[in-house]
Amino acid sequence: MKTLITKSLAGFYLILIVGCSSSDVEGKWQYDGGVYNGKARNAATEFSMQRTYKSDTYEAFLLEGQAQPELYNSGTYEINGDSILITSKFSSQPSQNDNVTITYKFKTEGNKMTTSGVLPNGMVVEEYWKKVD
Repeated sequence: MKTLITKSLAGFYLILIVGCSSSDVEGKWQYDGGVYNGKARNAATEFSMQRTYKSDTYEAFLLEGQAQPELYNSGTYEINGDSILITSKFSSQPSQNDNVTITYKFKTEGNKMTTSGVLPNGMVVEEYWKKVD
């Protein structure tokens, strides 16, 4: 389980939308799969990952069965045109990206969001999210 969570966290830093405002991002989004260095990966079935975006902050939670949601990451974000700048302020696992701002491209269409970019370790990531709130 920890390995699966760690792999899922690799793409966690990706976030949001093309030419939208922070109000388009606000709410709760659930991870719905992605492509990592050209390899597709479906969302896990034994747990889910959700992000809650508020005006300029986010929190990322792991949900598993009836257990309380587990906060695994949080920080701030800023939308600049078709980019979102993410700064992680907390990570439940050791991370070299704490207090580092990472820029990603994003777009939303209805209740779907796609984020894409290159992580600091060089991994090329495209993630899919669906709005659940």
